[in-house]
Amino acid sequence: MSETYVSMKIREAMAQAQGSRAQAQRILMAWALADEQLMRGLCKPFLKGITGAAIERAARGGGAAPALGTPGTAPAGTARRPPAPQRLTPAQLDAIVSRMGGTRLATQPPILNGAPPPKAEGTVKQAASVKALAAAFHRKKF
Repeated sequence: MSETYVSMKIREAMAQAQGSRAQAQRILMAWALADEQLMRGLCKPFLKGITGAAIERAARGGGAAPALGTPGTAPAGTARRPPAPQRLTPAQLDAIVSRMGGTRLATQPPILNGAPPPKAEGTVKQAASVKALAAAFHRKKF
């Protein structure tokens, strides 16, 4: 039984890296950049996904795949991400809410979907119901 060229190179890289997967990956990448047959063999199983991602990126207006550069640098022609949004201080929030004609009280609990807070007696009834249901399912069935 003969091994394929790609699997032979993978084993050779693992042997040269003495079992370190990260080092073997770096070795294999360097070899693949210099050896077109190895590059094709490594990429072939993933070609459908690679081309699909490239077409999707182009359809969204992202352009072609980014050019390879040195690690840690942005490829030429790509825009940087916009800065993260800044958080507003409580004083800034109060100023915005007052302009809208309302007041913001930090001590008030938030109102969820306009629903009133639950009543104390309802929660006691609900707790008892849940306990009864749990006990009914906990009993052994024959």
